Amino acid sequence: MNLLLAPNSFLFWLSLMLSLPIILLACRLAPWGQVFVSQARQHVLFASILVLGLFWVLQVEVRATLAFHPLLMTVTTMIFGWSLAILVGVMALLVLEFFQLALRSTHYDWDVSLAQFDLSTVPVDFLLSVALPVSWTWIMLWLIDRWKYKNPFTYFLGVGFFGAMASSLLMGLAAILLFSFSASEVQLAMAKEHFMVFVLLMFPEGFSNGAIATVMAVLWPDMLKTYNDDWYVNN
Repeated sequence: MNLLLAPNSFLFWLSLMLSLPIILLACRLAPWGQVFVSQARQHVLFASILVLGLFWVLQVEVRATLAFHPLLMTVTTMIFGWSLAILVGVMALLVLEFFQLALRSTHYDWDVSLAQFDLSTVPVDFLLSVALPVSWTWIMLWLIDRWKYKNPFTYFLGVGFFGAMASSLLMGLAAILLFSFSASEVQLAMAKEHFMVFVLLMFPEGFSNGAIATVMAVLWPDMLKTYNDDWYVNN
């Protein structure tokens, strides 16, 4: 989900104050050495940023207030881990904004489009569409790793499918809570009125994340940071 209407000042500053520590912590904890050593992982990292940004452009707008689209942040977390998934999500949001600017410039004058360019929605989008699903996926992975009966199905289905489904519902509930607390009446009304969209997105979110994670584990298991054959196959 992304905001199309600029947030009020309280929502913006609240989201920014919550987002900055998360991003700084992700930068501090990110395994930069592993990224710089492996050229293949660098390619996957940059490709993920571009693919997510392009994928999020394919969104459904609701009264020029909210835009809905599958997130794919669950499988991103399964591939990169918490810290890098946070940073990939931030960069993908910026890519999305520039893509939208380029699309608007095809219909309007470039100077007019540039004047309308607004990044005030990014902190809110980051909290709801990146930080929440990434952190939820990391919690699910933590629980699965400590469960006695580990096997590939607990990883693919438990995290990739059902974890992603739950993240869509949690995002809707968190959006209502955030908009209500910040007195964002327009966004709150739209989130409540179209809450069923979050429910409808649960299955495509779960299927797409679970399918990609399964394919990655079968064809490129070394690219899945959170997958370990010794845990899930040889257990």
